[in-house]
Amino acid sequence: MKIFNSAARFSATSVFCLVIMCAAHGQTVTKVVDHGPDGEKLTFVVLGDGYAAGDQTKFAQDVNRLLVNGVFGHDFYKDNFPAFNMYRVDLVSHESGVSSPSDSKDTALKVIYSGDWSRCWLEESRDTDQLIVDATVGVKKIDFVLIIANEAGYGGCQRGGRLYITAGDDWDVVAHEYGHGIAGLYDEYSVSGAYSTPPINVKNCSTVTSRTGVSWAKLIASTTPVPSDKAKGLDPNQTVGIFTGCDYALSGIYRPVSDCRMKSNTPHFCPVCLGLMNRAVKPYLPTPTGGRAAAANPGSPTKYVNLVVRMSLTGQPQILRATQLDGRVVPTTNSIPAYIFAFSKNEKPSFVQYLPDSPFVVRGFVDPRHPEKGESLSQSDSATVIVNVPETDISSAMQNLGLQVYKVEPDAASMFKEQRATDVGSLLNALIKNKAIALQSELPKSKMGDALRAVQP
Repeated sequence: MKIFNSAARFSATSVFCLVIMCAAHGQTVTKVVDHGPDGEKLTFVVLGDGYAAGDQTKFAQDVNRLLVNGVFGHDFYKDNFPAFNMYRVDLVSHESGVSSPSDSKDTALKVIYSGDWSRCWLEESRDTDQLIVDATVGVKKIDFVLIIANEAGYGGCQRGGRLYITAGDDWDVVAHEYGHGIAGLYDEYSVSGAYSTPPINVKNCSTVTSRTGVSWAKLIASTTPVPSDKAKGLDPNQTVGIFTGCDYALSGIYRPVSDCRMKSNTPHFCPVCLGLMNRAVKPYLPTPTGGRAAAANPGSPTKYVNLVVRMSLTGQPQILRATQLDGRVVPTTNSIPAYIFAFSKNEKPSFVQYLPDSPFVVRGFVDPRHPEKGESLSQSDSATVIVNVPETDISSAMQNLGLQVYKVEPDAASMFKEQRATDVGSLLNALIKNKAIALQSELPKSKMGDALRAVQP
């Protein structure tokens, strides 16, 4: 990888470092937001599909409008901007615009725009997953992948750690979706029926109606009526109470405020959701605000491995890419997880990484013509995710590393509120004993070594 050009633009609160590189497959990679080493930040990579040679300026403008000046220019994301890095990958499609179900186009990622809420608006073709893996080879450490389709219509779809949007979207719907990806927040839409799945009392949805027992009890003022639906004079976004309807159910489950970004996109995150988002990004902020990675052993050289993993509901995980990097990495263990990646060294539990949101849930954007339907929800039997293995290198990982993937039971998520992962083995044993987690799949040491060797160049 050769650096051709670099430039920097400074503002009062952040640094934009534009570093243009030639990636292995010929595309151009630009680091458009640089707040420090990627291992110590939440790192986004943005790809474009359907942007022909003459559309590359438009792609850069779309990235700035939707992300740099859009998502990262407002409220929570602006306030925590130093926690993030972002790369833009300029892919040149042979044709301008993306395919539709009736019109196939030759584009870099072969994304299909259906324009249909029931089909999640944007669909992957058979080759899309591998094309994304290939296109991101120039970015070594990745936490989130966002694909912008060169399409003026509205729509977007989240699949695992990948978010597909159109150039016609607004930034606030993207900000909503990363509430799921960063902190695993629930949707607060109320669509139909009574809540019937196991009781929950965690994050921003709860089946508890007690003022002192609900998970956000500390944020309810003594003067706020509970239940709060019919109370007068409350700030719909800032007054925390207990409001009926959450997680798509009309009754039997409750949300913290009348209207939040997790309910209708355009408001700010409510105090409860904001607290959860702040907690999730705190380890990525500079010291002394919270930067755990930067403060730990600043003089000691370390390495980590970035893994792109294809998960399956029924089979073993598949390693798609493994990259060794220098530096420290902040492991994602600060949120209430939906899944746990547990890594062992020499068959002894060593460290964990949490996935705050289920990678198998497929979420399509709300149809503005029918907002009462909420997001279109479905489940995939496979998903591509990105995990980082701290304090190891490829050679060591090939010889010593094993992987177990655990699903967190929905009614046990509250057990993670106060846990401290100082002893990984004891933590996992306690969670298994209490039936809080269930083993879904694994790659033992022998198979992990073969998998890692298979993806080395």
